[in-house]
Amino acid sequence: MSDLIFSFNVIMPIFLVVALGYFLRRIELIDDRFVNMAIKFNFRVGLAVLLFKNIYDAKFAKVFDGKLMIFAFSAIVCSIIVFSIIVPIFIKDKRRASAMIHTMYRSNFVLLGIPIAQYMFGTNNIASVALLLPVAIPTYNFLAVVLLTVFAEEETGNIGEKIKLTLLQIIKNPLIIASFLAIIFQLFSIKLPVFAYRAVDDVAALGTPLALITLGAQFKFKSAKVNLKYSLIATFGRLILVPGTVITTAYFIGFRKYEIGALFILFCAPTAVSSYVMAKEMNSDYELTGDVVLLTTFFSMFTIFIGIYLLKTLSII
Repeated sequence: MSDLIFSFNVIMPIFLVVALGYFLRRIELIDDRFVNMAIKFNFRVGLAVLLFKNIYDAKFAKVFDGKLMIFAFSAIVCSIIVFSIIVPIFIKDKRRASAMIHTMYRSNFVLLGIPIAQYMFGTNNIASVALLLPVAIPTYNFLAVVLLTVFAEEETGNIGEKIKLTLLQIIKNPLIIASFLAIIFQLFSIKLPVFAYRAVDDVAALGTPLALITLGAQFKFKSAKVNLKYSLIATFGRLILVPGTVITTAYFIGFRKYEIGALFILFCAPTAVSSYVMAKEMNSDYELTGDVVLLTTFFSMFTIFIGIYLLKTLSII
């Protein structure tokens, strides 16, 4: 019961903030112009600074585990490759296909990773989770930019121009820039002055709540009903298929305890809230993306509980 209560306490605040955004839009305290400007601001500033701070704060040098990092990276890449091959076979609409792939492979590790790890292992035993931050965050965002650019409706004159456009979009993406800047700071042990770090911390605090509020403000029950079949499939892929496949593979490879716990946290988390912001900004099906974010966030309360229970019962963690 305590596991369920914890999951509820982690997940429910997200729903409340999303509901706040929906309520504010319904009473017209905020309008479409505000929401669109807030999404642009958050994509370029709030979420970018949040990513920088999370990678900057991840003290992974002392607990370096190359095998774990390579496995996590490979699992993320393999998942997006498999989905990118299978999904377009059944879904011809590029915007909808990109949203399905995007929401199934990308987890909300930034928001939920550390809190879940602290509960599972204690504050002093979350090094394996922190170790995966500089692997997962840049990989998720880099692949998301590639995916959404490749599946964009706009067509260029030839394949060479499309490759050039894709690379340019990747280089200019604020989330990619923020991730690589943070990695440089980590590699060269560059320390921000106290006043600069506090400013970064304040701006980073805007990223998640602003993303949730704009998500709620854009939510439409009509679109949720229209997208229900697709959002349920994506929810199954995100919460059951991906984590089930990855954790089973990790177990047979030989990962145990903190390592497999870190992988479980990375791959069991619901679809990242920032997926919605990026989908809106990069011309993917943002309504479907938002629906999947909400559904995976809700159902993850149960799947995380079941997953933790099974791993503990089987003495894997």
